[in-house]
Amino acid sequence: MTKSIILLLSALVFIGCSGSKDHILFSKNQELTNVIKTQTEKSIYRYKIRPYDRISVLFYDHPDISTRQIGDFQEDTVGILVNAFGIASFPLIGDIKVKGMYIEDLEKKVEELASEFIINPSVNLNIINHRVFVLGEVNNPGTVRVTNTTMSIFEALSSTGGLKDASKKNEVLIIRGNLSKPDLIKIDLTNFASLTQNDLTLQPFDILYVNPSDGKNFNVTVNELLPFVQLIQSATSSGVNVKTLN
Repeated sequence: MTKSIILLLSALVFIGCSGSKDHILFSKNQELTNVIKTQTEKSIYRYKIRPYDRISVLFYDHPDISTRQIGDFQEDTVGILVNAFGIASFPLIGDIKVKGMYIEDLEKKVEELASEFIINPSVNLNIINHRVFVLGEVNNPGTVRVTNTTMSIFEALSSTGGLKDASKKNEVLIIRGNLSKPDLIKIDLTNFASLTQNDLTLQPFDILYVNPSDGKNFNVTVNELLPFVQLIQSATSSGVNVKTLN
C-alpha cells in the first residue's frame, strides 16, 4: 500500500516538473483499490562488482586507511579502482579479486583480512561511480548518478526535470546490457497496474529512453540520439529481447 502511494506521488511530481496540464499519467486502471491488492512480489536486485567500478572504503575509527570520512559526500574520482582483471588493492590487506562479488560479501572479506592488523575492524564499502543515462523526451537529458546501486525510474525522471509535452508516456524504454544485443524493456507509464505489479528499478549503466510522440519533429538534440532510436526501431528484427511490462 505504502509503495503504491509513493509511486503515485512521484508521478504527480513529474506532472509538476513538465509544466503542462496535458501531462496525465495513469490514464488506464483508475480503480486503484483492486490494483493495490493484486501487487506481485518483486525480486531484489543485487549488483555484482565489475572491472572499473570504484569502491569507497570507510574503516570506522581508522580514518588513516579510509578513502572517506563519516558523513562525507564521496566524489566518484576518489576511492579504489577495480582494474581490468577485477582486482582491487585495499589498504593494509593488499589485492583482492573482487569481480563478481556482492558488496556485502566483500565487506565481510575485508573485515576478516583486516582483523590481522586491527582489533574488531568494522568497514563500510560503497560503489561510487555508477550512472544511468536518461535520453529522449525529458527536460534535461543526460547522466544521473546512482548513489545506492539502484534507482527507480521515477527518481531518474525527476533528476532530469520530468517528461516533456511531446513524450510518449506509454512507450518508455529501458536499454540494458551489451549494446550489440541488449535487452529492451518497454514500460507504459499510463498503466497503473503495470507500474505497481512490475519492477521499475534501474540498474547501473541502464539507458532510460523516452520516445517522442508520433507527431514530433526531431531537433538537433534528438538527432544526436539517433543511434539509440535506430537501435530501438531495429530491435525486433535483429532478435533483441524486448519485454513489455503490462
